[in-house]
Amino acid sequence: MARGALWRSPDFLRLWAAQSISETGTQVSMLAIPLLAIGVLQVSAAELGLLGAARTLPFLLFALPAGALLDRMRRRPVMVFADFARAALLATIPVAHAFGALTLWHLFCVVALVGLLTVFFDVAYQSFLPSLVDRAQLTEGNAKLTTTRSAAEVIGPGVAGTLVGAIGAAVTIVVDAVSYLLSGLLCWRIRREEPVSTTGGAPRSLRREIVEGLVFVVRHPLLGRIGICAGLTNFASSMTTVLLPLYMVRSLGYSPGLVGLVLAIAGLGLVVGAVCAARLSTRFGVGRTIVGSAIASGAGLVLIPFAGPALSLPFLIAGKVLFGLSVPLFNIAQISLRQAVTPHRLLGRMNASMRFLVWSTISLGSLAAGLLGEVFGMRAALVVASVIGALSWLALMWSPVPRLRELPSELPA
Repeated sequence: MARGALWRSPDFLRLWAAQSISETGTQVSMLAIPLLAIGVLQVSAAELGLLGAARTLPFLLFALPAGALLDRMRRRPVMVFADFARAALLATIPVAHAFGALTLWHLFCVVALVGLLTVFFDVAYQSFLPSLVDRAQLTEGNAKLTTTRSAAEVIGPGVAGTLVGAIGAAVTIVVDAVSYLLSGLLCWRIRREEPVSTTGGAPRSLRREIVEGLVFVVRHPLLGRIGICAGLTNFASSMTTVLLPLYMVRSLGYSPGLVGLVLAIAGLGLVVGAVCAARLSTRFGVGRTIVGSAIASGAGLVLIPFAGPALSLPFLIAGKVLFGLSVPLFNIAQISLRQAVTPHRLLGRMNASMRFLVWSTISLGSLAAGLLGEVFGMRAALVVASVIGALSWLALMWSPVPRLRELPSELPA
């Protein structure tokens, strides 16, 4: 398949459009829900950390069985159900707020259930992509998906900040509910079906399949090291994500609109990184792209704690732009690598195992952010996050990753 042929693939374009719309809505609610909790429910830093953990904790608890189950079934119907269910759950927040019945426990429950459905959707769509595109098009396909995801991270916070200021945080969450509804309709229209792994009718143990996928990732000389690096980066990034809105509002005196504007401007790095990812990976090699982007992302996190009451905007924007530039470079290269080296029958379990290893640290980072923020202060907690992020790339050294030029089709010697 020639480069650019994905523009002529209706099914890929439907998946791309679905992901683009839902990601934009997700970015809106990722800012609107914390602002709702801060402004209406007057939550503390610890409670905000628990709310952040509730969003990602399902990856720790359910990613592994989700991967094993998805390797037994077709993924598209799961994606459609997950989208429609997430839309319905989020719609309950503005309804509860309108009747004066909104509580922190309500937010915990909705965020956790949406997180559970996101586990199934994310593992399903990453495992479904190799059935939609040729192996040679994996990097291009992942680059397109990541570009629009990055664009959503630019557009979403700005839109959220504006809408929260204009119509309130609760009503703003409706935008995300509608985005999931549209995404579900687009996924429903995808016609290509992927093959389902078969075992000749023999009964299969879910536990054995989970262990098989986890062992494949942990023992793989490439995937295991990438998982450690990504896990440490996500731990540090999660701490920053939880604390930064609260730090900007309460310590720096930023308005919701300014918070959204800062995150939107900083998100330009995400778009630039996603657009350039395929070209840079070709020029420098897959391995060097992964290592270099991991180093740069840590450097971006280091700049953020320098933002203080006297001078904050330059450090916040520079740090977030550098981090944002690096993340899509890292993700596009490593996700394409994961998909290329994994047998089809293990795709669901591989993606789920990586999500478990990588996203579980996000939950732990959210909890750590709340605890450290309460005990030592938000700025001190941001310093801890920056140190962890700055050291994450060391997990890739003395492994085959830096030597990779192209996507391998089998384990390197």
